[in-house]
Amino acid sequence: MTEIARYGVKEALVAKDDIDVLVEEIRLLGYTSLASGLSETELDTLSGVFDAAEQRYQADAAEKSLDLAAIGERDTIRVLPAMAPEFWQVVFNERLHRLLGQCLGDYYILNQANGLINRANASRYSQAAYHRDLPYQHFVSSRPIAINALFAMDEFTIENGATRVIPASHTREPFPSDDTVRRLEKQVTVPRGTFIVLDCMIYHAGSTNFSANNRRAVNHVFTIPMLRQQIHFPSVIGYDRDLSDWQRKVLGFGLDEYRSVNEWLAARSSKP
Repeated sequence: MTEIARYGVKEALVAKDDIDVLVEEIRLLGYTSLASGLSETELDTLSGVFDAAEQRYQADAAEKSLDLAAIGERDTIRVLPAMAPEFWQVVFNERLHRLLGQCLGDYYILNQANGLINRANASRYSQAAYHRDLPYQHFVSSRPIAINALFAMDEFTIENGATRVIPASHTREPFPSDDTVRRLEKQVTVPRGTFIVLDCMIYHAGSTNFSANNRRAVNHVFTIPMLRQQIHFPSVIGYDRDLSDWQRKVLGFGLDEYRSVNEWLAARSSKP
């Protein structure tokens, strides 16, 4: 491919592969899209599993006399892979983790993995307001400290409420003025089976779903290990689960807070 013409340039990045290019997009714009590589058959299977998990989740809540709508949880399936293990293949997607390694370094953890439903027919959607995935935070960092990987279970279209972003807003501390948002906001349309990958400090929002079908997604947030998980994955899935060392690391095993000085000292003395 012909090199892009330039002059007066003493430093330039060189992309070795498509992942390098996507990482650059995240650093410059705050977002990109990444094909998962899953087949249509695999996506069809996940689609059915997602719907079954939603029904079980709602039934479990009803048995506990919990009104999900009343507490603002009707559109979310918390820790979806614990209820539907088929989604661990999405959590540990190889292409995604190649990208995460470049963004977050060699040690990062899964903070959350929640199913999201943007309901049809212009229903009210809990994620339709602009926000950061580290809410209430007004700082920026030279490197990402958290990455959102929103997995599209369905095609994201303008009609069904595709995610909106304010490009490069991860580089500015305050929320932009309304007029600026209206000028700059972009709606990210992608095929199903795609990750929309965001620096968690970019301002983004869902949109109203005017279609006749729900738009479904799985929201994964990965963070540096200093940030506490939304829900403690080791407790939810069990400490005796058959996982590789790398998977246990990503899920946050071994990061429990020490409850006493003696626990701290014992842990230090057991290290090689």
